[in-house]
Amino acid sequence: MDSYKTCAICGRKAVFYSAYLKQELCKKHFERMLIKRVRSNMNLHKIKESSFIFGDENNCGKEFLKFMFKDMDSSSGEKLYSYTLEDFAVCVMEFFLFHNPPDKKIEQKNGFSPLFNVSEHEIISFFKLKKKDIEHITRNGKDEYVLKFLTEIEERRPGGMISLVKAGIKLGII
Repeated sequence: MDSYKTCAICGRKAVFYSAYLKQELCKKHFERMLIKRVRSNMNLHKIKESSFIFGDENNCGKEFLKFMFKDMDSSSGEKLYSYTLEDFAVCVMEFFLFHNPPDKKIEQKNGFSPLFNVSEHEIISFFKLKKKDIEHITRNGKDEYVLKFLTEIEERRPGGMISLVKAGIKLGII
């Protein structure tokens, strides 16, 4: 008998565990879930059939956006920022802890961050399944310290970062 875990949707061999969804997912359903989430973010913010300029501030997120929108003209139009869930969670937490004014917004004039609820772990896992290497993100010391704190919370309460980001959105912080 095989000891591997199976996908909660189709029963195939699972390759990723989504702690937030509390589900094991096969490669196909993991990829679909991630792509569907980003496209849903785009649709919610009424960003459709546009040309996009890719931001370059977050290599992990930038590579994912390039992968998702590879057939789009990236010379004009809406700017897609590549900030991830961690970036926004750190921004909101630093606002509460240190009273730092937010340096990131999900929606900006002529721009949007569609990865605001996608974790770096999900993006890195996505590319590992595609056998592509991407660089991990480096942050300054204060951001790393806050992220470590948030990661510990996330381990005890999956979805904690998403809840924090949603609170930041409702309060108009990000």
